[in-house]
Amino acid sequence: MKIGIVGSGYVGTTVAACLADFGHEVINVDVDESVVRRLNEGESPISEPGLDDLLDRYAGSSLFATTDYADLADVEVVFLALPTPTNDDGSIDTAYVEAGAEALGGVLADVEGHPTVVVKSTVVPGTTADVVGPILERESGLRVGADFGLAMNPEFLREGSAVDDFKHPDKLVFGTTDDRALDTLEAVYAPLLDEVPVVRTGLDEAEMIKYANNAFLAAKISLINELGNICKEYGVDAYEVADAIGLDDRIGERFLRSGVGWGGSCLTGDQRVLAKDDDGTTLLTLADFFDQYVADGSVDDVSVLSYADGDVEFKPVVAATRRRYDGTLHTIETRMNKEVTVTHDHPMVVVDDDSSVVRQAHRIDEGDALPVQSGLPADPVGSFDLIDFVAEATEFDDDSVYLKVSFEAESVAERVRECLDEYNGRFDYDRVHEFIRNDYIPLDVFLEFEARLPFDRNDVALYTTVGGGQTYVPAVIPADERFWRFIGYYLSEGHIHTDESGNGSTPRKRVFLSFHPTDEQEYVSDVASYLDALGIRYRTDTQETATHVEVSSRVFAHFLERLGCGTGSYSARIPDPAYREREANRRALLSGLFRGDGYVEYTNHSNAVVYDYGSVSEELIQGMQFLLHSLGIVPSYKTSQSKKSTTPAHFLRVSSERQIAELAGMFLPSERKRIEERLASYDRQIAPTGYTDGGRHTTVSVSGVSTREAAVDVYSLEVADNHTFVTTDGLVVHNCFPKDVAAIVAAARDRGYEPELLQAAIDVNDRQPERMLDLLDTHVDVAGERVAVLGLAFKPGTDDIRNSRAVPIIEGLKDRGAEVIAYDPNQGAADAMRERFPDVEYLASASPTLSGAAAALVVTDWPEFADLDREFDLMSGDVVIDGRRVVERRDGLTYEGLTW
Repeated sequence: MKIGIVGSGYVGTTVAACLADFGHEVINVDVDESVVRRLNEGESPISEPGLDDLLDRYAGSSLFATTDYADLADVEVVFLALPTPTNDDGSIDTAYVEAGAEALGGVLADVEGHPTVVVKSTVVPGTTADVVGPILERESGLRVGADFGLAMNPEFLREGSAVDDFKHPDKLVFGTTDDRALDTLEAVYAPLLDEVPVVRTGLDEAEMIKYANNAFLAAKISLINELGNICKEYGVDAYEVADAIGLDDRIGERFLRSGVGWGGSCLTGDQRVLAKDDDGTTLLTLADFFDQYVADGSVDDVSVLSYADGDVEFKPVVAATRRRYDGTLHTIETRMNKEVTVTHDHPMVVVDDDSSVVRQAHRIDEGDALPVQSGLPADPVGSFDLIDFVAEATEFDDDSVYLKVSFEAESVAERVRECLDEYNGRFDYDRVHEFIRNDYIPLDVFLEFEARLPFDRNDVALYTTVGGGQTYVPAVIPADERFWRFIGYYLSEGHIHTDESGNGSTPRKRVFLSFHPTDEQEYVSDVASYLDALGIRYRTDTQETATHVEVSSRVFAHFLERLGCGTGSYSARIPDPAYREREANRRALLSGLFRGDGYVEYTNHSNAVVYDYGSVSEELIQGMQFLLHSLGIVPSYKTSQSKKSTTPAHFLRVSSERQIAELAGMFLPSERKRIEERLASYDRQIAPTGYTDGGRHTTVSVSGVSTREAAVDVYSLEVADNHTFVTTDGLVVHNCFPKDVAAIVAAARDRGYEPELLQAAIDVNDRQPERMLDLLDTHVDVAGERVAVLGLAFKPGTDDIRNSRAVPIIEGLKDRGAEVIAYDPNQGAADAMRERFPDVEYLASASPTLSGAAAALVVTDWPEFADLDREFDLMSGDVVIDGRRVVERRDGLTYEGLTW
């Protein structure tokens, strides 16, 4: 299509370039000759990621700029993308839109066919139909509908991601009055129609949708703050009120959390998280997490592993987003070869002087210490019920799976006959006699009459073949240390072979574990004794290259597959239930893994010992890292690929004296003795390299940060309470920074829209600091008094003072004649605030800040402020105004909370 764009500001330039990228021929009209010249030279008049590339690609070929409206004479559709600035009274100024309509109307009569004029500007309802339409009719002598189409197509572009927003919108809104105009818009946006929802509506409705969209969330935030103020007047705890109303599905928790991040800072989809739901735990990528737990913008009831001051726990995910990102990605690498890839501004958790702080990715430097996971909450599974596994599987017919009791069936024959009397009556022969004589019962019969039978699942074993040579598998297998060590052996040395060579329709499945024929006989014996204990039939076969332990059982093979172990080395992965197990079972699993494919290296050049493990399965290695971290072990990680290999190999290495000693128990006594002898020969304690171990945090040191430009889907999570989550390689990252209401207003104003509801939201929030000062005034006249301000950063863990509530607090105290003394745990925040208020005294800790103060105001909820107690006794007064609900109310203080 040939398309005209009137206006080459923020919206017009973006729309023109993106439509050219869709394959249209675009003519951009603007009255500014310098802008036109830059566009034709492929330069953007505005700064917007991705826009320069599009203009450079299409300028002079399918995108042409001009100052002459006559060049629009042969277009099929024209978009009016002109500014609508705000008047003093808050109304919009449509002068630019009206002028553009007049100029366009002058050439509209010369346009062939039935052109469509589309208003793209942000205008109040009625503007398109009652202002733009009549001007076009007057200037052209034509009629809307009969001679040309009129439409409204609002934009929802955000500054900083406008190109991506245009190409990947959450919706398209087409406001029209006739079918031909609608058909034209659908032709313009044809590449998107199958990908996003389309709202087909009227002109006025389309105009209003833009306003409502921008105002809705800010109004929610404003409302909860206003309710908090009312709660304060009645002595009601606003936090408890917000938690309660957030449980109402019609309201939702997310709209009550102004700190929720809706984009901007995110991680790539290949980064992993450990999730927990009603069915258990699972380690999965963020992309898979989004597909599994997020639908229609809402998040299922799911938690992820979170981190706070060295401890880990599962915390609920209250929001999750996925968006298209075109910009700089930062891959943060550590000396242990751990890495995580995030967007330019993603907040990273950094440990500084044994305290965690938050820095954006682009500010991470070599040598920074990043915390890593060092534990796992235990919720052991106890045992596995194979009857449930088999009954739910489509590959088994319940009447062809049999249960053998672990005792003589004759001993309970009469009771069985009584329980199955109803069932026996369905046949013209004594079917129950057959069961008792042959010591079996079909699974379908057991499931139907289980509640009546004189035995339970612990008393039976499963099998699927008849006629002799059956392999019986216990229906209930305890998830004990021996079980998990067997799973470790299987993950390292096992695979499942499917044999379809038989005459029957059901293929045979065999589980194989293969060991070195001479060096690993103790491992073979360990596996064999475990299978003997379970009563599972197996055979061993020693050949020149390996000793094989074989279990021929469809049931056992299916169990291992359903457990999530994989069918061989390429698909091997840690079963999800392992992440719930107690420490002893996790150690047993790692023991089987390291015995199977691990290697104990006794270096020749020193008396050091290291443990190595390699696999072609990245999933297995990632899972092993989580398990090792859960034991306080920090392995290094690397990948390599030979020229002949099509798949990279992944390697873990465990070193340092403490870690080697901690894991020595994984190995057999002979190997363990050799390890201990080598450790005993150390003439000095070998300190760990690449990570620090001790204090509240275990950390790894940043070795470098690499960057690349990419266009990818990125993901963010908002995690309750701790606002952190553990991701790939056990590294800890922070939630995304919140989007400030003021930023939404600024973006709307950039598009010519004065959002009254959003302004009201800002007014409510801006009144909060003054309310703190009003509370202070009710207790003390601070003129000439020393007043302590605790917290300068806008959020704990950052040094960012933009939008910090401390700024208006300090201004208000200075206006009242107070002597302001301030402290923030982050020196960067203090330095930034010193540039703004150089006459304020900034101290290095809370105690001297509070000393001699007539009053104290808590502005930022740093965790260390929650530990303050006797420090308040150093004050000359006793007034504490808490704006963040961080200080404990106690005797001896005149304590006021802002909304509680």
